[in-house]
Amino acid sequence: MLFKEQCYQASAPGSLMLLGEYAVLQQKSAVVCAVNKRMRVKIIPREDDTVSVISEGYGRVTTSLQALTVTAPFQFVFACLSFHRQKLKSGCDIYITSEFSDQMGLGSSAAVTVATLAALFTWRGVPWNPLQLLRAARQIIRAVQTVGSGADVAASVMGGVLAYCPTPLAVEKFSLAPPLTVIYSGSKTPTVEAIRRVRERFAFAPDLFKTLCQAIHRCAKEGIAALQAADWQRFGAVMDIQQGLMQALGVSTPLLDSLIEKLRANVAICGAKISGSGWGDCVLGLGQADLLGMQEADASGVRQVAVQVTLEGVRIE
Repeated sequence: MLFKEQCYQASAPGSLMLLGEYAVLQQKSAVVCAVNKRMRVKIIPREDDTVSVISEGYGRVTTSLQALTVTAPFQFVFACLSFHRQKLKSGCDIYITSEFSDQMGLGSSAAVTVATLAALFTWRGVPWNPLQLLRAARQIIRAVQTVGSGADVAASVMGGVLAYCPTPLAVEKFSLAPPLTVIYSGSKTPTVEAIRRVRERFAFAPDLFKTLCQAIHRCAKEGIAALQAADWQRFGAVMDIQQGLMQALGVSTPLLDSLIEKLRANVAICGAKISGSGWGDCVLGLGQADLLGMQEADASGVRQVAVQVTLEGVRIE
């Protein structure tokens, strides 16, 4: 008789913010999409209390269910385990593999949280639906890093291009897969740090910050209307407008500005902006362009990243 190791595996896609950064943290609207780079989590139950998390990039961390603490580099995985700890009958080995770097700003925290939760629910035999998974993953991310709109979580759970509002929670999925051109800036500023910098910048003028966020919210609403009409020229124009607001927030840099101008100079690109909280990560253009000399990383790490919108969200494998 052959012995087959029992395991539970799930994967979730990364994501890109198309419109609505910072405004979505003020309970406003955003547009986000899932991309075809996935994070995979495999759980193998053990017969003892030991918990080991293994990933190619961060090595192995071993603890136990009783001594479990939410610590880096696997803080989101450990937070998921803590969420389920009272219901787990044994420890486990958790293997994490990824098709993208967590330094690229492609929503790695959301993807690993969603995939880990889906695998844990499956191990426990607990039925779940996308809305339950979204709420649980958003709760965990907010507990770990104190902030989080959940837009990237929604993309990892549901896939596709989404109109998203955190409060009251509302998600609309569009069966659209617009072409994107993505350039990684070579560095990443953690989201929590970027938010802190913006708060400090506007500490003397909170009303001005609210005004900028309201304008970004209007960009997201205009973008949603453009999606409903499948009007990509209009959507691209809104991206360009929001980039101006990102510059006003102070989250752009000379490098990011120059990459965006490089995208806009290409006739295939309808609009371009920062994706995410700024001071690094990625810039994206609406449209497909192969930028000469950017397929390979330069000395600073800048390079074009081949990604496409995927309609598939989390899946059990």
